[in-house]
Amino acid sequence: RPVITTTLLLLDVISKASAYSSITISFRHQPNSRFERTLLCSTPSFNVDNIVIDHATISRDSEDMWEDHYFASQSIILNSEEEETYQRATQSYVSSVVRDMSEEDRNAFLTEISTTRINETHQASIQGKDTYVDEPYRKLRLLRRRLPDPLWAQIRLEAKHILDTEPDAGPQLYEHILRQPSLVDALASVIAHEIGTELMPATALLAMILDQLQLSDDINLHLDLIASINRDPSKESTALNALLFHQGLHALVCYRVAHRLWQAERTGLAYYMQSTVSSRYSADIHPAAEIDGGLYLNVGGGVVIGETARVGRDCTILQGVTLGGTGKEVGNRHPKIGDGVILHCGACVLGNINVGRGAIITAKSIVTKEVPELARVSGVPATVKSIRELRKDLFSQASNDDDGCDLDCQMKKKYEIYLERFQELVDIESCMSDGENDCSDALDEMLNSHVN
Repeated sequence: RPVITTTLLLLDVISKASAYSSITISFRHQPNSRFERTLLCSTPSFNVDNIVIDHATISRDSEDMWEDHYFASQSIILNSEEEETYQRATQSYVSSVVRDMSEEDRNAFLTEISTTRINETHQASIQGKDTYVDEPYRKLRLLRRRLPDPLWAQIRLEAKHILDTEPDAGPQLYEHILRQPSLVDALASVIAHEIGTELMPATALLAMILDQLQLSDDINLHLDLIASINRDPSKESTALNALLFHQGLHALVCYRVAHRLWQAERTGLAYYMQSTVSSRYSADIHPAAEIDGGLYLNVGGGVVIGETARVGRDCTILQGVTLGGTGKEVGNRHPKIGDGVILHCGACVLGNINVGRGAIITAKSIVTKEVPELARVSGVPATVKSIRELRKDLFSQASNDDDGCDLDCQMKKKYEIYLERFQELVDIESCMSDGENDCSDALDEMLNSHVN
């Protein structure tokens, strides 16, 4: 027994000594700063100009759950000349309630959400407002509510399913879900009741949120919610739970409202929203920052995004990430994050630098130099460890055939139709904002087609 104890102690001392030795070597090692600068500022040898980068388009050479999530984010389409072109595939969500339905009930549900009519619960109330719709933006909001939203239909279905097992959840579900006409109205209701104060009660916040959000924000929030569902590692993740309880999503909704207030030069109220979000969700996002749709904000805790920062589409930001300045710059002083970038826990990106599409910043890394596309960087200061490889086999082949189309395929097509029609409304809204006269005729024609 003494011999065994002595041997174990010696092994423990040797392991600690080797660990300290490696630490000492890593600290004493002076890397070639010129070589590092070349790596961080170089671009990959392949051309990715025409390819949209996100999690599915890259090789999964490590067991990283955030990288492994999407398998088919883009589609390959063969044009008339048999040349392959790439387009972004729609990220969709299929509720477990829909999957558990019988085939007959599922087909009935899919047919119901394909119609352009809104649900009967709100049809009478909105038809009563049709005669009062005499202003273009009111018409746009009416049309938005009449679009068949497959995500919102499934959220309502999940809420009704929960009522069967949890009757005590009735007041919350009726207040925030079942009595709301659309997804954005539901999000606004949840947020208003969460951050309402004596100075700004929930009723005033609800009116302000719905007044400030534009149709382009609605699409971004739609993509944000799907990202919050699909990239959540929990097996219990549902659209209903994300809408009601996901703190990162709620912080993004508040940011998008504050961003519109900032653009309208209502900076005082925008700062108030920023301060409220900081105290409620522990996320400090400047209202002047630019954030595209499809962002997965894991939790708000410790996330800081500076005034002149920009975040591209389909990015993933985990807790404790900082997109800040170095303190040595003024004006445009914050980083620009490309599409599909993953920033792990505690990563810091400092200064007016670009992080290329599809790059990965590992946990606790501090980035102060340019990061090329598809690079994986880590360390203090961060250096390029590898370049991720685009693999054609990870792209999905686009198909318009309905034969053999499973539930996921059918739902994906419904999302594509919904987003395509929604984009038409966004284009009309942009046209009206530019003061063009042709927009009103297109809007009236679209409204008449939906009414008739």
